[in-house]
Amino acid sequence: MPGRLDAEGREIAPLDEAAARAALRAAHGRGIRSVAIAFMHAWANPDHEACIAEIAREEGFTQVTPSHEASRLIKLVGRGDTAVVDAYLSPILRRYVDRVADALDVDRGGCEWLFFMQSNGGLTDARLFHGRDAILSGPAGGVVGMVRTAGEAGHARLIGFDMGGTSTDVCHYAGEYERSFETAVRWAPKARAPTRVRPATAAAGRSP
Repeated sequence: MPGRLDAEGREIAPLDEAAARAALRAAHGRGIRSVAIAFMHAWANPDHEACIAEIAREEGFTQVTPSHEASRLIKLVGRGDTAVVDAYLSPILRRYVDRVADALDVDRGGCEWLFFMQSNGGLTDARLFHGRDAILSGPAGGVVGMVRTAGEAGHARLIGFDMGGTSTDVCHYAGEYERSFETAVRWAPKARAPTRVRPATAAAGRSP
């Protein structure tokens, strides 16, 4: 994409908005509706990414993930991978969240609040739940549940073993939650999203 910023975020070459629009329009014409945008120095200056994101929305893309919104960190590969994961997962996740919200009559006098567990072990409002935050949300919920349950029984030094249908996840607790700031699963690029579980250490019940 024509256009360049230096490492300090200063513009060296202006963004070619016409070329960007033409490329996005062609992609949209092929049926693509999700787009991840990752420029080398967007962590320092997101203006070019933000401009492309706006053009993408104008061209009809329904999921637009600029890397500076997904993970505003310096390294391009990790930031770009996180944007790709989010662009891929968020539309699927949004459909699921909308079905749950509809079944619970959220915003229509039924369920007043709807929250989802994130990979970091915290809850977020359904409207703010993104694909990049959901990769290991299930195992993270297991970690939080383990700590609370064991705490009620008087235990504070724990090793968690969570075997599900497709993977086995482990965690360690010795008075405070351990955190990882890079999430890796076999089916996806590494995403820069905080998590409270060590992912997929072994196969599980339904794995081949």
